[in-house]
Amino acid sequence: MTGAKMTGWNRLAGVSRPVAALILALLAALIILGTVQRHAPRQINMSSPVLAKEEGMIGDHALYLKVLRKMEAGQPYYSAVAEEHRIYGYPLRPFIAVRLPALEVALSKIGLPLGTVITSILGLAALFLWRKRLAGEPGLPSYARFGVLLMAINLGQVMSGQWVLIHEVIAGVLIAIALALYRPERPWGTLVAVAAALAIRETVLPVALLFGLLALIDRNWKLAAAWVAVVVAFAAGLALHASAVAGVVRPGDIGGAGWMGLNGWNNYIGFVQNSSALRFGAPQWIAAILTPLALLGWLAWRSRLGTLGLIVQAGYAAAFMLFARPDNDYWGMLVVPTLFIGLVFAPAALASLVRALKPPRLEPAPRSA
Repeated sequence: MTGAKMTGWNRLAGVSRPVAALILALLAALIILGTVQRHAPRQINMSSPVLAKEEGMIGDHALYLKVLRKMEAGQPYYSAVAEEHRIYGYPLRPFIAVRLPALEVALSKIGLPLGTVITSILGLAALFLWRKRLAGEPGLPSYARFGVLLMAINLGQVMSGQWVLIHEVIAGVLIAIALALYRPERPWGTLVAVAAALAIRETVLPVALLFGLLALIDRNWKLAAAWVAVVVAFAAGLALHASAVAGVVRPGDIGGAGWMGLNGWNNYIGFVQNSSALRFGAPQWIAAILTPLALLGWLAWRSRLGTLGLIVQAGYAAAFMLFARPDNDYWGMLVVPTLFIGLVFAPAALASLVRALKPPRLEPAPRSA
């Protein structure tokens, strides 16, 4: 295989010296910023009287488990979730402070144990699909398939009954499946996966809009119409959700603190650390180094899928920096399953940038006769 073919996948191979210098400077700045600024994990006050506790779970896990148990006993979702929100000081306004009912309704029908089995299968399916995609994508180096190992480290949580109750975990796995399945000529599996994720968590809407935009760019009018139908169905469901929440809200119920956090890069790094395997004792500097390198790897992957992955990662990173509060760190689970795939491409990307910084070799002047 020629060198050109071996590096054809690498968008950063052959960039100019100024571009390489700019990218490396930005990479270093982001690493230093993430290392210097502190983003300690949230501390949970175990003695707090308003800390939800249920069957060995605490916090949000326990809250959603309590709601699930009430639904299994026959109570409707909205009255159950309103009661638990009031007891433990969770906001009921605006309506998006209350999670969409799809996940809890599904778990109340099939039970948490079976739900854990199904989500475990989804996690394994995401790993299988990504390994197949990385191994079969034209032009990628043979080592690209090992990116799935970096993905597997952060997918173990879907096999835990605790994490199955967290909506972002399931939505994040479905986003990973949607990306792995995406091919312009076979788009329907991606549409189904994104629609399912959108039914669970409304924060998946940007992904649906992105795929819809691609359908328009490709002038695939049938597919574009299908994406419009998905978004319209979602909007209708969200309107019904807003109406149902309004029906259980009381005048004294508290409102949310808002989501214009403006907490910057540090907030995003904290989200990655607190919603990935790095939360198990890894120091902050590891997340501060690995996260920019993973984004660099996504930047280097020249393909439509690589560009899609980069847009999804960068888009949510921007959202976490601009809109999220530090206690919204579970949002990171939407992107963590696929973020670290980029690390498999990072060494080649760095090598290309360093190579571009080297001054060009000067050919010796011909000797005069």
